[in-house]
Amino acid sequence: MTGPARSTGRPARAGRSGRAGRAPSERAGRPERGRPTGGAGARPEGAAAGSPGRARRTARTAPADPGRRRRGLWIGLAVGILVLAALVWVTVFSPLLDVRDVQVVGAAPDQVEPIRAAAAVGPGTSLLWLDGDEVVERVRTLPRIAAVAVSRGWPGTLVVTVAEREPVLAAPVPGGVLLVDATGFGYRTLPERPAGVPTLTLPPGVLPSPDEAGTRAAADVAVALPATLRAEVLEVRANGRFGVSFVLSGNREVRWGADTDNERKAAVLAALLTRPGSVYDVSTPDLAVVR
Repeated sequence: MTGPARSTGRPARAGRSGRAGRAPSERAGRPERGRPTGGAGARPEGAAAGSPGRARRTARTAPADPGRRRRGLWIGLAVGILVLAALVWVTVFSPLLDVRDVQVVGAAPDQVEPIRAAAAVGPGTSLLWLDGDEVVERVRTLPRIAAVAVSRGWPGTLVVTVAEREPVLAAPVPGGVLLVDATGFGYRTLPERPAGVPTLTLPPGVLPSPDEAGTRAAADVAVALPATLRAEVLEVRANGRFGVSFVLSGNREVRWGADTDNERKAAVLAALLTRPGSVYDVSTPDLAVVR
């Protein structure tokens, strides 16, 4: 028969479930290790994670005030409009860039005023909007002008640079002689032939012209001669393109023939002139003859 349990006098040993079963209030009363519960070391609730430097960077990258941005855009737009308006006024309405002087370069003194008149740049003409090509074409109509260039000297000077024609021949005409340039163009009449410019003799009734074969051939031959030899030429006779001859000082005649191979003929003639004679025929340079 089983009797009542004996008491040993020792309190019952709590098992694992006894330790786990501590009351929540007891656990809450003891702070968790390693985690501050308050004071200076505690992180405020809702504070951003990370270091203070990250917080400062976040503050710097915060979006700008929309009102300030709009004001900046309006100010920039207003400044741009004012600058554009000033440019329009200066270039269109202001007299600041009007032509106040036409400067002529490269012309003889007696051609300066005719060139200014031909340029026809009136008062109030803007240097910025001036059509330089039209000025060139107007000045080029002057007979003595061979080439024209126009440039701008800011703020109000138009520079017209010209090259005048140079005479290579002088053709007799009523009232004097007509100066002929290297292209065969007759551009100026003088009372008498200038020194150093040979006389051009054409068939009766033929007038000097760039389109006339004899005039053009005579001009080409005169230009092909060396300067020392050209200084001795008194007269160039041209009976068409294939019949060119000229007279040198000392009553010497040169028969040139066709207006071809001019440089070679000039070199052969320079060698032949070292020989005595009255007629030097270089029409066929390989068979040149001195008589």
